[in-house]
Amino acid sequence: MSHQITFYKFRTLPEDIRKANGIRSKERLDCIGYTNHNDNHRGLSCLFNHKRQFFLYKTPARNFVDADSKRVAEWSLTGRSSITGSSINLSSLYQEDLDYPQYAYGYPNGNRELSNGSVNPFFAYRHDGYLFIINRDLSEVDLLIIHDARNLISSYYQLLIDGELDEEIKQLKTESKPFYDYGYSNL
Repeated sequence: MSHQITFYKFRTLPEDIRKANGIRSKERLDCIGYTNHNDNHRGLSCLFNHKRQFFLYKTPARNFVDADSKRVAEWSLTGRSSITGSSINLSSLYQEDLDYPQYAYGYPNGNRELSNGSVNPFFAYRHDGYLFIINRDLSEVDLLIIHDARNLISSYYQLLIDGELDEEIKQLKTESKPFYDYGYSNL
């Protein structure tokens, strides 16, 4: 089974690398690798800073997500939009099967406008679905963007749990290249 997938690997960088790059936040996850066959970052380029670094922050979702209490995730991944200059939620991390805490799913905000009235930079990609492979303390996050799969993301989440995507993920990781040179080569 072949899917159109864009892959990003995020990690909390080691203290010495953070210090050397002027990174202070311990909640920051920097993109250290990616596989993107068509050079289309699926709307995420608005999160790249002026150095062309790409990073997100692990944020407790209850701090800002206004949703049905049964639907609120524990964590979200946020970033700063280079378009609006404000913080933006990439996605909440939903986990339906707590027997597999290393997996989560989500999707981009589908609203045309954000709550502050600015244009949503993810709107054009609102049909995408996100799968996440995470470790216990969220210091490593693999983001798999399944193109145009928002309505099927729960099914892809089950495929992930069942190991049906293992070969594709292995291939994406093998093809991964560094996103930004932090002086840190440990992908």
